[in-house]
Amino acid sequence: MLKNRRNFRSEFIISIALITFLTNAAISIPNKAYGQSFPSVSSSDINIANNNNKAVILTLDDGYKSQYTNAKPILDKYGYKATFDIICNDVENGEGVVRPNARMSWEDIIALYKEGYDIGSHSMDHKDLSQMSKKMVNFEVGQSKQCLLDHGINNITTFAYPFNGGSDEASVIDIVAKYYSLARTASDPLMFLHCDGFKDQSSQTDCRTYSDGNDGRKLNFVNRYSIIGWSHDAERRDNSYDDSEMYNRFVEVVNSQSMYNTGDTVDAIPIVIWHRIDNGGKGDPDISATTIDLFEKEIKYLHDNGFKVLTMADVGYDENSNYLYLKR
Repeated sequence: MLKNRRNFRSEFIISIALITFLTNAAISIPNKAYGQSFPSVSSSDINIANNNNKAVILTLDDGYKSQYTNAKPILDKYGYKATFDIICNDVENGEGVVRPNARMSWEDIIALYKEGYDIGSHSMDHKDLSQMSKKMVNFEVGQSKQCLLDHGINNITTFAYPFNGGSDEASVIDIVAKYYSLARTASDPLMFLHCDGFKDQSSQTDCRTYSDGNDGRKLNFVNRYSIIGWSHDAERRDNSYDDSEMYNRFVEVVNSQSMYNTGDTVDAIPIVIWHRIDNGGKGDPDISATTIDLFEKEIKYLHDNGFKVLTMADVGYDENSNYLYLKR
C-alpha cells in the first residue's frame, strides 16, 4: 500500500509539472485563433486586412477593345475593379476588325458597368482642351457625360483630361467643375490626398481649387480637378523600358507611398494609368501598350503583396476639410 501511495505521489507531481509547462508555453506562444485581428476570409481579403496603408487606384484610358478582352479577365481573376475612361466618339471604332487600336463596343462598356466597374469620361473626341474655345471645351466635357448617361451609365463622377490639356487652366477647370466631382490628369507617380506633398511646386495645404492671393483668386497647382495619376505607358516610352525594367519600375512606384503612409492612414496613393493591353507593341516603347504577361504580373504583385485596389469612384472630397479621402 505504501508503494502504491508513493507511485501516486510521483505521478501527481509529474502531472502538475506537465500542466505548468504547457500553461507557460501557451502564454509565451501567441495563439493564432486569438492573435489575429481578422476572421477567416479569402487570401485576398487577408492581404487587405494586413496592409491597410497600401493602396492603389487602377485606371485604363481610351476604351481599347484589348482592355475588355485581355485586361478584364485578369482583373476578374484577382477580384479587382478599375476605372475605364471612355472617349464617346471612339466607341465601336474598329469594332469587329482585328487590329490593336480597335475600341470597345457599347455592349462591352455596359457589361463592365453592370459588373461593378467604374466608368469615367475622357471627352468626346480626345482633343487637347487647352487648344479649344470655351464653347468647344463645354461640348467635349459636358456632352461626354451626357453621352454615357444616354447609354444607361449613371454615377459618372470623374473626368480624365486628354493629353493633360487644360488641367492647369482656370477657364477649363471651371467648366469641368460644372459636370464632375473630380478630374484626373497624369504627370506624377503619387497623388497626395491633402494636396500638400508637392513642395517644389506649391505651398498649399489642402485641395481647394483656388486660393486667395495678393492679386485675387489663384488656381492651386493641384486640386480636386487636377488629381495626379501616373502614366504607365509614358514612363515606359520616356525611358525605353523593356518588360522586366517596366515591372521593376512599377513595383518601385506602387511602393513609394510607404514613406508617407503610417499605421492605417493613407496620405499618398499611386493612380496607375494603362492604355492598350496587348502584345502588339512588344519591343516598341513608342507604342502605348502593355503586354498581357506584364499586366498580369503587375496585378498579381498587387494581390500577393496585400494592396487595397480601388477605382476613382472610391475617392471622395470633403467640403469641410478640403481634403480628398478614400471611401473604403
